[in-house]
Order: sequence, then structure tokens, then C-alpha cells
Amino acid sequence: MQFASALSREVQTEAAVAEVLDQVMTRLPEQQAHLSFVFASPHHLKAFPRLLHTIQERCASHTLIGCTGGGVIGDRHEVENKPALAVMAGYLPGVNISAFHIEQPDLEEEWSEAYWQNRLGVTLDDEPTFLLLPDPFMIDPQKLLNMFNSTYPQRPVLGGLASGGQSQNSCALFLNGEVVHGAVGVALTGNFVLQTVVSQGCKPIAQPFVITRCEEQVIYELSGRAALPTVRETLSALPSAEQELARTALLMGRVIDEYKDEFSRGDFLIRTFLGADPESGAIAVGDTFRPGQTVQLHVRDATTAREDLHALMDTLSPTLAAQPARGALLFSCNGRGAHLYGEPDYDSGVVTATTGAIPMAGFFCNGEIGPIGTSNFLHGFTASIGIFQDKP
Repeated sequence: MQFASALSREVQTEAAVAEVLDQVMTRLPEQQAHLSFVFASPHHLKAFPRLLHTIQERCASHTLIGCTGGGVIGDRHEVENKPALAVMAGYLPGVNISAFHIEQPDLEEEWSEAYWQNRLGVTLDDEPTFLLLPDPFMIDPQKLLNMFNSTYPQRPVLGGLASGGQSQNSCALFLNGEVVHGAVGVALTGNFVLQTVVSQGCKPIAQPFVITRCEEQVIYELSGRAALPTVRETLSALPSAEQELARTALLMGRVIDEYKDEFSRGDFLIRTFLGADPESGAIAVGDTFRPGQTVQLHVRDATTAREDLHALMDTLSPTLAAQPARGALLFSCNGRGAHLYGEPDYDSGVVTATTGAIPMAGFFCNGEIGPIGTSNFLHGFTASIGIFQDKP
């Protein structure tokens, strides 16, 4: 398994394509790619229909997927809100690649799991790993992800929602030589490992609670007491710095694996508060709950985002020491980057510090996709990372 990546900041699309191809093709065995990823800023969108064929032909790529991004990540650098084009091509002997294109009408039918397994070209027994790029203006990404979770339970799905604009037709997806809409992706099986890291940028505060009464998004009781007074009392007991942070960046984390003895970073699905009702003492959170679930308050800022990413990447160090990383995909939220950290290339720099200077590509997303525990979720303010390794 071997990857090569390149990033161009050229404004003129033909020049950008020529620059990345000249760098990528000299680094691949036999100048051939089995799978290529292309991420481009909207500046290049109009010229892309005629140039995708050029990229695929020059890479001799069996499969090409990609999308537009408000920011583009390539070759371990992040370019935000400026012209950029990134390509990562992989020479992947022993890896089976099945590309797919799904549109919203496909999700409106009540298709069986057997239909989807036939449509996507892999069964659950194949143990597939999915890379998924939806256009959020053209398809319901949550409904799409629900299909993957039900058809392929406990199989990882990694990716991000295309970005670059705030209206229909402002984003685009790439599949082989075509610009398409809906969602594109690949199912990968065979001789590889994809390590996934989903950094939600938070830290837990205070103690966990058990939901004792709730209804869908509304939580009425935490550990037998009215939810809103319980949250207020918990916050009032925090150190002043955490109280200040909670005023602007308070979130709720729901434990995914209740069978663990202890809960820490990576065990929670983070969701935002939607509101509260002082009269009933209820709180509303952007998730669906049931009694008996464990939740914990979280806070988020640049410092917690740094801590969370470092802590999660550090857990991979023993694995990477035994089996070196070959390439990485980074799907980062539009709210991260220099806007959050006050400096460029932070997320990609942390990945590089852990994996070494490996090829890398990705983009800044309208929402990120990645697994927490054994299920896959849509996230916000997250860095979803996939690191390719050879199978031991």
C-alpha cells in the first residue's frame, strides 16, 4: 500500500491540476492509482467537469471520488477560503474498491438490506469500511447514515458533508470523470486497516448523570431530580474559569457504550443544548434519549479542542509504532482551523506529529461523519480522521 498527495494554491484550474499531478505521479509505483481523492475549493468548480477526466487518466485511477470544500487540506497543509486543489492517490494492491452514487429519491423507498448490499457491492460478511461524501443540500445525510447503520451494523463510516457555499448547487461531488449530486463514496475491503479518530473538541466537566425521565429530545429528570436545577447547581459548583466557558460553550455528552466501567474522552456523543423550560425544569438537547442513559456536561474551546485531539491521537501511538501509517484523510469542521486555533494547519499538524510526514488530504466540512463506539454519527465542530495502515 502506498499513497502520494499534493496541494496546489494556483488560481487557474489547469495550472493547479498540472501542479498536483506532476507531484503525485512521480511518487506512485508504476505511476498508477487504484483510488484517488480530489478536494477542491469552489473557485475551481466551473472548470472541473472537463478536468476530472484528466486527473483520472493521468493517475490511471480505477476510482476517483471527491468534493468541494470551503477549505482544502492537502500534503499536511490547510488552505481556508482561498483557491486550492488537493489530490491523494493510492496504490492499493489487495484492496477491493466498490464506488457508489446515491441520490435522495433512492432513500425515499423502503429498500431492504439485501437491496443496499447488492447496490453498494459488499455484504456485511465482507467487513467493509466506508468513505462517504454527501452534499447536504441535495440529500438527507442523517437518513443516509441511518441506512448504513442498519444495513452494515458496527462497520465504520468516515467522511464529511461537502461545503463551499450556502445554497443548492453551491457544492459538488466528484465520481470518476463526472460532477454529480447526492452522495458519493467507496466501500473498501481486503488487505488494509483504517484507524479512525473522531475528535469532538470537548472535555467533560463535573460528574455523570443518569437520565431518569425523558421524552425524545426533552430531558425532565437527571438522577431523579429536575434536570434544569440540577444543571444549574452543577455549574455553580465549578471553578470560575469553567463557569465562564460554560456560559458560551456548554454541551451535553451521551455515553455510547454503557457497559464500560469508566467513561472518558471518546466515549461520548456530543450534542448542543436547544433550550430549557424553567417552569417544568426540563432541558432540550439535540439528540434522542431514553431513560437509563448516562450523560455528562461538556465544554468546548480552542484549549479543549487541542487537548482532545492530542489525547485521542496519542492512543494510536502503540499501534502506529508496530504498523506504520501509509496515508491519512482529515475531515475537519468549518468552525475549526485558524478561526478556532488562531494559527494554520493545527489539526493536520497534530496528525503528522503522531503518524509522521505521511500523504494526507481532506477538506473543511459542513458536518463530519465518523464512528463513536460501534455506531456512526453526524458531528459538528469535529475532526474525523482516517489513517491507512497495511493489514498485519
